[in-house]
Amino acid sequence: MQQILYLMWKEFKQVFRTREMLSIIFVAPMIQMLVLGFAISTEVKNVSLIITDFDRSSTSREILRAFEHTDRFRIVGYESSYRGIDNAIHRWHAQMAIVIPPNFGRDLQRGLQPEVLLIVDGLDGNTAGVALGYATGILRQFGQMVLRQRMLARPDAAIPVHQVVAEDRMWYNLDLQPEQYMIPGIVVLLITIISMLLSAMSMVREKEIGTMEQLMVTPLKRYQIILGKILPFLILAFVELGIVLVVAQFIFSIRIVGSYALLAGLAFLYLFATLGLGIFISTITQTQQQAMFVSWFFLIFMILMSGFFIPIENMPPLLQKITYINPMRYFMYIMREIFQKGSTFPFLLKDLVPMTVFGLLIFTFSVLKFQKRLA
Repeated sequence: MQQILYLMWKEFKQVFRTREMLSIIFVAPMIQMLVLGFAISTEVKNVSLIITDFDRSSTSREILRAFEHTDRFRIVGYESSYRGIDNAIHRWHAQMAIVIPPNFGRDLQRGLQPEVLLIVDGLDGNTAGVALGYATGILRQFGQMVLRQRMLARPDAAIPVHQVVAEDRMWYNLDLQPEQYMIPGIVVLLITIISMLLSAMSMVREKEIGTMEQLMVTPLKRYQIILGKILPFLILAFVELGIVLVVAQFIFSIRIVGSYALLAGLAFLYLFATLGLGIFISTITQTQQQAMFVSWFFLIFMILMSGFFIPIENMPPLLQKITYINPMRYFMYIMREIFQKGSTFPFLLKDLVPMTVFGLLIFTFSVLKFQKRLA
C-alpha cells in the first residue's frame, strides 16, 4: 500500500507542477460549463416576425399586441404584400410572418370563422415547429377571450359552447428552465472528458519520456503501477464533479432534488468506464498528441449517442440499438433522474446495471491489455 501511495504522490506532483495541467483540470471545465450552459438551450425565443395586416381594424391590432407582449417573438417589420413576405424570409430578415386577411374583424363580430395565415421558414424544422406552436397558442387564447366577451355582452342570445381546455401541469421542472435539463448533461460531459483524456495522456507521457521503462524495473508490481497512476485521476474527477456542481447551482440557480451521496456513488461506478477507456487509449498510442486525437474520436461518438444533444428516441432504430453499448448514455439518464426527479436507487437500476457491467468490462479489458504491454 505504501508503494501505491508514493506513486500517487508522484502523480499528484506531476499534475500540479505545470500551469497548463492545472488549467486543463480546473479552469477549462469552468469556462466550458459557463459557455455551454448559457449557449445551449432548448428554448425558442425572439423569433423574428413580420406583420401583414390587410384588415387594419381594432381586432387585428389586438392580435398584434398579443404577439408584441411576449419574448417568444420579435416584430422586425411590416409588409403590405406577399412578395414582400417572400423577400423578407428569403433574405433571412424574418423567420415567420402573420397575415390578417381583409374584413377579419367584421367577420369575427358576425360570428363567422375568419382565418389567419401563418407563414414559417421551415429551413430549421425544430424552430419552425416550436414557433408555430407558440403562435397557435396565442391565437387560441385570443379566440377564447373574444368568445368570453361575446357571451358576457349578450348572455341571453349566447349559444352554450362546450370548450375543451387543456390544463398544463409541469412536473420536475415547473418553470421549464432549460438549464435544469442541460446542466446535468454538461456535468457528465465534463467529467467524462477530464477522466478519459487525462488518464490516457498520463500513461502515454510516461512512455513518451521513457519513465515507464524505469517504473517497470522497480520492485513495484504491475497492479501497483496501474493503481498509482489511476487513483489520482479518480480523485481529481470527484473533486471536479463537486466543484462543477457547486458552481452550476450558484450561477444558474438550479438545484439537485436527489441525493448527493447516491450521485457520488454512481459517478464512481461510471468512472470505471471512462478511466478504463483512458487506459485502453494509452495502449494503442505512442504520443500525447495521438492520445488526444484518439480520445476525441471516442468522445465525439459517446456524446452524440448519449442523448445529450439529440434525444435517443428521435434516432433511427439501428442507432438507438448502438447507444446501448455507450456507458455515457446510462450515466446521462442517471444524472438527469437524480438532478431533476430525485429518483432513488430502485428507479435507477435499469440504467445502473448495464452501466456498471460495461464499465467493469471496459476497465478489466483495458487493465489486462495494459499489463500485457508492460510484460
